[in-house]
Amino acid sequence: MRDTGLLRCDGVGRRYGLRGPWVLRDVTLEVPAGALVRVQGVNGSGKSTLLRLLAGVDAPDAGRVTGRPAASTAYVPERFPAALPFPVLRYLTHLGAVRGLPAAAARARAEHWLDRFGIGAYARTPLDELSKGTCQKVAVVQALLADPALLVLDEAWTGLDTDARGTLDAAVRARVAAGGTVVFVDHDPRRLAGEATVTVTVPAGAGPVAVDLTEAAAPPPAEGVVIEAVRPGGPEESDLRLVVPAEESDAALRGLLGADPPWHVTGVRTHTPAAALAPDLPEVPAATGVRQRAAALLAYQAGLLARSHRWLPPLLLYGAVMAIGVSGGQPVLGSLGYAAALLLPVAAWMVRVCVGNEPPAARACVASAVGSRQAQAGALGSAVLASALLGAVGTGVVAAISSAYSDDMRTAVPVGPAAVAGLLAAAVSVLLGTAVGALTNPPLLRRGGWSLLATGLAAGAVLIVSGSPAQAAVTGLVTGSRTGSVSYPVPALVAAAVIAAAACSLSLRAARRTYP
Repeated sequence: MRDTGLLRCDGVGRRYGLRGPWVLRDVTLEVPAGALVRVQGVNGSGKSTLLRLLAGVDAPDAGRVTGRPAASTAYVPERFPAALPFPVLRYLTHLGAVRGLPAAAARARAEHWLDRFGIGAYARTPLDELSKGTCQKVAVVQALLADPALLVLDEAWTGLDTDARGTLDAAVRARVAAGGTVVFVDHDPRRLAGEATVTVTVPAGAGPVAVDLTEAAAPPPAEGVVIEAVRPGGPEESDLRLVVPAEESDAALRGLLGADPPWHVTGVRTHTPAAALAPDLPEVPAATGVRQRAAALLAYQAGLLARSHRWLPPLLLYGAVMAIGVSGGQPVLGSLGYAAALLLPVAAWMVRVCVGNEPPAARACVASAVGSRQAQAGALGSAVLASALLGAVGTGVVAAISSAYSDDMRTAVPVGPAAVAGLLAAAVSVLLGTAVGALTNPPLLRRGGWSLLATGLAAGAVLIVSGSPAQAAVTGLVTGSRTGSVSYPVPALVAAAVIAAAACSLSLRAARRTYP
């Protein structure tokens, strides 16, 4: 059914940093449903930024974007990462589920599109073993899985072979014929020439354009339009950066890509000085509900965490320090307090792992389907679940090997109630560790060194500051170990939940203004 709504930009502007230059300013446009929209302009003019705003990957700093079908938007970034630790079909099945497809339908449609793009044989190949061109085909397939009402393509044809480009052309035409809206950028002026119903020209920026290259065996670029050519890593490096006038950038790119062999373009940005669809395509079933999509997002993030093995360092730290501080036969309540205290910095570290675990281009694909806030929520949620699991296991081990007595080894302590108190204290640490991680890591604090330092210092402060819920929960267990009485840190748990909710809310709000 054809949507009668409009995708609108009203006075939209975007800048990177509080005092950074405006990449886009005062962009106003209307896109009817079922339109094929070509966005054009010189390199560095903000075309990619506009596409990210339309796809819901990013949010404007001025104006607003309305009419975007948030539950049915797909996005193909200019460069898709091969660093994701999934086999191709598993990744696509995850993304299909995140987009609301039942698992069986997601798998069937993924297999169909892989065959259409000629890469069905790679279904079980890990993404990080694919060539750049094959990985780009996977990026296109993830966007086509659920027949999106809005399809946003940022140089999606780049890196595809001739047959795959024809397949994508046909898919775009089919989406428009079915009432979908397609917005695209492509350097080739012949791409879908004469078919666009709306053409948007983004005004050129004030400055020149920087083109990052990996050197090929071809001769160096001809001088003339090149303002500056530098090797960022030094004279021995193969990487090269050319600075060209904005109005000459398209011609320069065509020359670089047309060289024999072609140069590999790794980035283009504003320079700052210093066939129809096959009839056997499985139909898109009714989208799953919000809970199912949230569960699919958590499953995707959990799978990403498990396969990346970045969980291993915090797990080893937790196990090593537990082995040093807890041994069999020690009083149970004191050991549980030690385990709960140790869990707080580990939980903060786990947040750091999860929010940085996904390459930005892959996060953009997810954000187009569920929104940037929900994508960040999935990362935070997977960190909470991983930390909670670790805390539950640690509490169980401590309760099993510890002595059911107080510090004087004469007063008996009931193991069951002690374990419950330990679980509640562990929950306090997980929540406060999550709050620390949410406040000291991207998107709120982006610089890696400062972020790591802030995470460590904040985790330590939360443990030792008087009045902290973590200190109250741990102190309650330690005091109980002296007296032989068990108390449940319910007030501390409530306070920790409120603090974690506030911290995560700030992180989710900041996630709407991501940086490329």
